[in-house]
Amino acid sequence: MPSLRAAIACLWTAVSIAGAIPTAHVHNIRADMLAESTASIQPFRLDQVRLGDGLFQEKRDRIKSFLRGYDERRFLILFNQQAGRPNPAGIEVPGGWEEGGLLSGHWTGHFMTALSQAYAELGENIFKAKLDWMVAELAACQDAISARKEPGSGADNWTATHSGYLGALPEDTVLRLGPPRFAVYGSDPKANTWAPWYTQHKIIRGLLDAYYNTNNTQALEVVVKMADWAHLALTVGDKNHPNYKGNLTRDDLNYMWDLYIGGEFGGANEVFAEIHELTGDARHLVTAKAFDNRESLFGAAVADEDILVVKPENKPGRRRAVRLHANTHVPQFLGYMRIYEQSGEQDYLDAAKNFHGWIVPHREFASGGTGGTFPGADSNPELFQNRGNIANAIAHEGAETCTTYNMLKLSRNLFIHNQDAAYMDNYERGLFNMIPGSRADTSDNSDPQLTYFQPLSPGSVREFGNTGTCCGGTGLESHTKYQETVYFHSADSSTLWVNLYVPSTLTWKDKGFTIKQETGFPREDSVKFTVAGEGHLDIKLRVPAWARNGFNVTVNGESPSGLPAKPGTYFTLSREWKTGDVIQVDMPFSVRLERALDRPDTQAIMWGPILLQLLGKPEGNGSFWKLSLYQYLKLDGDYSRAAIVSESKTANDDPIFTTASRKLTARPYHISDDQAVSSYFHRVEPDVVFGSINTSVPNRKRNDGLPKYDVPVEGVSSPGSDGPTFLDLLWDQAPFASHAEFVKAVTSLADEFVGKGIYTTKERDVIVGKAEGAEADLAV
Repeated sequence: MPSLRAAIACLWTAVSIAGAIPTAHVHNIRADMLAESTASIQPFRLDQVRLGDGLFQEKRDRIKSFLRGYDERRFLILFNQQAGRPNPAGIEVPGGWEEGGLLSGHWTGHFMTALSQAYAELGENIFKAKLDWMVAELAACQDAISARKEPGSGADNWTATHSGYLGALPEDTVLRLGPPRFAVYGSDPKANTWAPWYTQHKIIRGLLDAYYNTNNTQALEVVVKMADWAHLALTVGDKNHPNYKGNLTRDDLNYMWDLYIGGEFGGANEVFAEIHELTGDARHLVTAKAFDNRESLFGAAVADEDILVVKPENKPGRRRAVRLHANTHVPQFLGYMRIYEQSGEQDYLDAAKNFHGWIVPHREFASGGTGGTFPGADSNPELFQNRGNIANAIAHEGAETCTTYNMLKLSRNLFIHNQDAAYMDNYERGLFNMIPGSRADTSDNSDPQLTYFQPLSPGSVREFGNTGTCCGGTGLESHTKYQETVYFHSADSSTLWVNLYVPSTLTWKDKGFTIKQETGFPREDSVKFTVAGEGHLDIKLRVPAWARNGFNVTVNGESPSGLPAKPGTYFTLSREWKTGDVIQVDMPFSVRLERALDRPDTQAIMWGPILLQLLGKPEGNGSFWKLSLYQYLKLDGDYSRAAIVSESKTANDDPIFTTASRKLTARPYHISDDQAVSSYFHRVEPDVVFGSINTSVPNRKRNDGLPKYDVPVEGVSSPGSDGPTFLDLLWDQAPFASHAEFVKAVTSLADEFVGKGIYTTKERDVIVGKAEGAEADLAV
């Protein structure tokens, strides 16, 4: 087998570097490191998809402006100090968690990933120049650190396991996490640790992305040396410590990864599995598997036993907390998927699929975020809430942005192996709400202007900044890769998957097709695709689960067979395509209300895939806006007809809504400023009403035994006696084709409520009678 360096050299000579157009500056590796034998579809490279004008381009360009202006030399200061290399005068470290504390170095990796992604789409040389300089300097630091540890170098204070270490801190800050010291999370630079393998992951991830997105082969050389060091660090361990007792055992590793924060390793298992595929070196797959969280989570995930939050008496593992830290654990499952792709071991894929199912929908907010606190738990909003808890987990801080970043990656990768449209529905929710909502709508470049938490509590205000934090780092990445999931293709290139509606142009040279997607989505609900190219191709258009008002498709003005399309599926157009063919898609947005799983009267307003937030601060600390809306509905059940109406637009064409009840303003979640907003409100519907007709019969609830928490919430009975109201259940059946159909539904539901002892026969007769007389009030 030829050496890696020789293989890279051969690959490099085969690459055309003619010009700066997107298709000319990336070599012919796959867009993701996916084993072809295990994945039936694959993504396109970032350079193959170019964004058009719209929401994502606006957010992306703000981050690109920050990347252009930021002095990349600041990232090398701490690395140079470790390597004994001089630093330029007058340059300061980035700050935040990059001040020299025990997480220093992670932002370097985020910044490299963002630079490579910013370069990939348009080929702007400023980003590659910055990145190439950083890679070269990091390579020099790595060489200098290794040289200092050679025999006879006088560096007796180094507890070196092997050359190849690269970091902004001494390698001892990594080694001490394991035996014999098992250092714990803290701030003492000589004794404690803080997620050292997380930092290693981010640096390696940034270097790998430099290789994937910009052809920087030096980055891969640095990565392989780091991986060689990591393998020995996780097998041989801290061999120069006086209490060293031999190689690390599985028990040692389990104990390490269960340490709160200190055991957080991001997706380290992900990158080592990728390095295994790049090099063919089996040691790197061993390294990836070393990160298996076997003591307290992996086996439960394989068995689909949800233990993200447990009672104290049920706590598995020696170090395991009752509530797991969300962003510590989500990226672990990304790594398990990479191991599955390399090994074919089904347990890894099953664990990832089941874990995803624990969060969606059982722990996911309307925004696509997760995490929070609840009464009786500790106050850390970075931890998972208990299963089924939405209404009682809306914390003062709420969803951590980088947890959503990782959940999107998990949904995306699961879809690649199992084309269930529900994964893409979930991906769309987070991508169109939490991610663009994380970047302030300002040109301020004093810092990244990104969120850490995105609070959900009533009247909360987002805070932007986050130099040096985890969410500041993943935010740089999120806004420079919006195009990565818009299109996929089948492994045999016979099928194009259109997953997202985003203004963009796909250049698929291998197939001879260019697809231009023109849309104002999510500010408008129609899309036009123009095809350039000749030949047979199946084009699968995603039909969003929220597209309940129709998904209308025409090709060159004619409707294809197979309509109507079913929400939550893909609609296939299979034909011989010719240049100039036009696909038109119309998917009318509608206002719908989503009820919290545990408390049906706690609701969120959705407009297509977009969460609408209510402006202003409700009276009373922690109180919710209270709205009554059923009186405004007609037979079609369309809230946007009168209950929540779009009456104006912003300068960027975002729709602005007004509620008929209380005349509140509602606007899209992605608008990011310093105004107080509420993601949820309380639904208050005292009586059964049909338009202006009030029956004077209380709008009682059906007892669905809500909430049904697996772990108790202080002051809340579980299972409880809550449930949806009569009007909730009635209007869930809308639209009604006729008034007679409406009366039939009212009668049937009223009979059910009588049978359950909720209504008397007399109350039932009043409800049905008033419904029969409401034809004029309910007419569309």
